[in-house]
Amino acid sequence: MKDSFKFDFDTGEFVTDSAGDVVTVSGAEALKQWINKILRTQYNRYKLYNGTYYGSNIEDLVIGKSYNMDFTESELKREIEKALLKNDDIYTVSSAITRYKDKLYIDVSLTTSYGTVKEAVTL
Repeated sequence: MKDSFKFDFDTGEFVTDSAGDVVTVSGAEALKQWINKILRTQYNRYKLYNGTYYGSNIEDLVIGKSYNMDFTESELKREIEKALLKNDDIYTVSSAITRYKDKLYIDVSLTTSYGTVKEAVTL
């Protein structure tokens, strides 16, 4: 996994150190950044990613839809696994999904080249 600039998804800002330089992460931390980015990016929405297969179709399954929860959860898990397995550092994906009001909480546990990695993403 390439190094990545650390991004705070809660504030929408890059994390900087005391000198004002953007903090860089590597290894498992860079992989967690990538997980957050790919799950938060709607597939084929942005021209930048056209033709790259980057992103996921999570929004298509939940926004404005009234599918029953069993179907939605099954499809969300499939979509999450499909999106995350695009990364060669990820070998297996296990996910748990909770929907509460207007939020979707995704907890993933991954077997990776860095060992077991767990990440929580709120959409």
